[in-house]
Amino acid sequence: MNEQVINSAYAHCQSVCKNASTTFFSSFSALEIEKRRAVHAVYALCRWVDDIVDGDDEPNVIVTERLLKQSNERDILLRDIHSGRSPANPEPIHKQRLMALVSIRNNLNRANNGKITADDHPIFIALQDVFKRYTIRLQDFETVIEGMEDDLFPVQCNTWDELRSYCYKVASAVGLILIEIYGYEDRSARLHAIDLGIQMQLINVLRDVVEDYERGRVYLPKDVLASHNLEIKDLSNPNLAQNPSWKSFIREYFEIVRRHQTSAMHLFEYLDPRSRVQPRIMLDAYSKIFNEIIRRSGDVFTTPLKLSKISKMSLWMKINYLKFKVKMSTEQ
Repeated sequence: MNEQVINSAYAHCQSVCKNASTTFFSSFSALEIEKRRAVHAVYALCRWVDDIVDGDDEPNVIVTERLLKQSNERDILLRDIHSGRSPANPEPIHKQRLMALVSIRNNLNRANNGKITADDHPIFIALQDVFKRYTIRLQDFETVIEGMEDDLFPVQCNTWDELRSYCYKVASAVGLILIEIYGYEDRSARLHAIDLGIQMQLINVLRDVVEDYERGRVYLPKDVLASHNLEIKDLSNPNLAQNPSWKSFIREYFEIVRRHQTSAMHLFEYLDPRSRVQPRIMLDAYSKIFNEIIRRSGDVFTTPLKLSKISKMSLWMKINYLKFKVKMSTEQ
């Protein structure tokens, strides 16, 4: 494929990343240009599928008989997986979003097999080049999409294992893709990348409890809540953080996050200095959110949790410090 077309596709992915998060976009800049462009492509794909499921992007899909058949078959399978529960959205919206995910899955397979052309979406053009350069597993991309498909239905986790399974799909699988780009020599790196994804998503789940509940998604494990004398409906109570049962539950939740956090820290031992900057920044950013939840004694109900300007400035300074260290070490 024409080099100009590929460069233009990567530029599109870079724009998506920059518009989505200036902090994380800045952290990517510590990578060599080739790895940086590859990460931009992966991030753009993940951002895209997430926006489709949340309704922030109206998918423009060319409907064919084959795609309709695939989507209907996938829908039957998903309804069986979700125990016959009805989709979270009206049928027309549900089918539209599912069809978009099936189409993306098909195009990822084409990208992996080198069958994307200059007429395809720029994200797939960029990802086809990424597949050629790195030993990324198509399965990990498919796992991410499976996690997005779960969100098409009313989500209800019952146990810690079910919650970890969801976290693996939407976060750890992304980490497994990224470390193939970063590069590593010891397979143990993959285990720590999995834990990095799980702890980040566990923090996301806790931060977004109210918003997710309003969308019909409850990721907090029902059986664990029940063991602390809590019910799902209690999550609608803005004063729940004052309840001793919630305080008991949140202590257990904090401990689970810390276990995965401890393992995640070891990932950096397996990455070179330039490659470890971005995951370190992500870990630091989520740790700041987690520490704020701890400071609030688990109150995620009364005030939205966001990084303060001071915290963002601190991260920005750390990014530039780490980039400076990398630059100095490579020049010596």
